[in-house]
Amino acid sequence: MAPPDSRKMIGGLCYAKAEAVSRDAKRIYGVLLPETWIPGTVMEVINHKADNAKRATTCIKAQYKIGNKIHEKSIPLQSLKAQAPEGPPTCATAEEAGVTTTTNENANPNTGDNGTAPAANVNNNNDNNGFPLGTGTPSPPPLGTRGTPPTPPTPSAYANDGRAWFQGDTVHDVNGPTTVKMWKMTCQWTGNEYTQGCDNGTTPKYSELDCFMACFPKTQLNWMVERLNIALARADKASTTMGELLKWFGVLLLITRFEFGTRAELWREKPRCKYIPAPDFGKTGMSRQRFDDLWRYMEWSYQPVERPDDMSSEHYRWCLIQDFIDRVNEHRVNYFTPSEIICVDESISRWYGLGGSWINKGLPHYVAMDRKPENGAEIQDSCCGKSNIMMRMKLVKTPTEEEANR
Repeated sequence: MAPPDSRKMIGGLCYAKAEAVSRDAKRIYGVLLPETWIPGTVMEVINHKADNAKRATTCIKAQYKIGNKIHEKSIPLQSLKAQAPEGPPTCATAEEAGVTTTTNENANPNTGDNGTAPAANVNNNNDNNGFPLGTGTPSPPPLGTRGTPPTPPTPSAYANDGRAWFQGDTVHDVNGPTTVKMWKMTCQWTGNEYTQGCDNGTTPKYSELDCFMACFPKTQLNWMVERLNIALARADKASTTMGELLKWFGVLLLITRFEFGTRAELWREKPRCKYIPAPDFGKTGMSRQRFDDLWRYMEWSYQPVERPDDMSSEHYRWCLIQDFIDRVNEHRVNYFTPSEIICVDESISRWYGLGGSWINKGLPHYVAMDRKPENGAEIQDSCCGKSNIMMRMKLVKTPTEEEANR
C-alpha cells in the first residue's frame, strides 16, 4: 500500500518553488531562484471545479517561511512536491525554515497509532469557515439598543497616548454627519490662497510654476542653494542661483516625458530617425555638463561626515533625505489646511540599486510587499482626499519599524 501523500494532509509537509511563494524570494536567492524549493506546512486542501470543467482542481494552502517572514499561499497540487527535490544547497530543510511536522511524540490524539496526521477534510461545497458556498459568513449580532447601553468590557489594548480600545459594542454614536471643509494652500512667497475652483476661468490664473512654488518648501530651496554653492566652490565650478536650481527641477520633470538609453541622448540635436524629433534639451538653456554638475554636488539633507557612535548605520544613511522630509512636513503644517476627507496609507518609492539592512551601502531598508506592484522604500503618508496634496510623510527606516507597523 502506497504511503499517504503528505501534500494532502493537514499539518503535512510540502515543497513549493520559492518564486511561487513570494516575490521577495528573488531578492534573497538571486540567480538560484528558479532552482530553490521552500518547505511549507499544509493548512487546507481546496478542491474547486468550474462549471464547464471536466475535473476539479486541487489547491494546497500552506505556510512558508522566506527570510524572517511567514507567507500563506494557495498553490496547485501539481506544482508542489512531497519530498525535498535534489537541487542546490539553497533548498532549505523543514527545520531551517521553522516548519513543524507531526511526529509520534507529539501526535494528535485523534490520529492512528502510527502518529500520522489525519487526512484533510476536503469539502467541495463549503467555504473556509464551514459555511455553504454562496451564503457567506453569518452576519454579526446587531449592536446593542440605545435604551440601556451595554456594560463596557475590559480594555483589550491601549494606544501610545493611553487611549483604551475595547472589543464589542460601542456606547457612542459613530459615523455621523461630517462638516464639509474646504482645503486651502497658502503660498509662502506671495500669500495667495489656492482653493478648490480658484483657477476655473477660461484663462488660467496660476501657472504650474506658481503651484510648484506654493508646495515646495521655501526653506528647502534656500538650504539647497547654500549647500550647492559650497560644494561647487570646492570643485572650482561656477556658483548657482535659485533661478538656475528651479530650471534644473524643470529639466528633471521634462526628462520623465522621454524614453532614452543614457541621459546624454537627451541633449542630441539630430534625431535618430525622421519620425521622432530630437529631444535637444539644450533649448532649455541648461547644458548637459551643467545639469550633471548640479546633480553631482546637490544635497537634500545634512549628513555628518562621520557617523555618531549612538547612531545606527541605517539611520545614518537616511540622513541624506530626512531633513527634506521634515521640511515638507513642517511646510504642510504652516501653509496647508486639508479638507474633511483624509486618506492614510503607505506607498513605495521604487528602487533598483543596491540596498537592504544586510549591507552597508545603498537604500538602508529595502521593502518588498506582495500587494504592491513595486519594491523599494516604504513611506507612510497622509493625503487630502479632495486636493490630492500630500500632507505628511514618514520613512520606514528599519525592519523593526516595519514589523511594528504591520
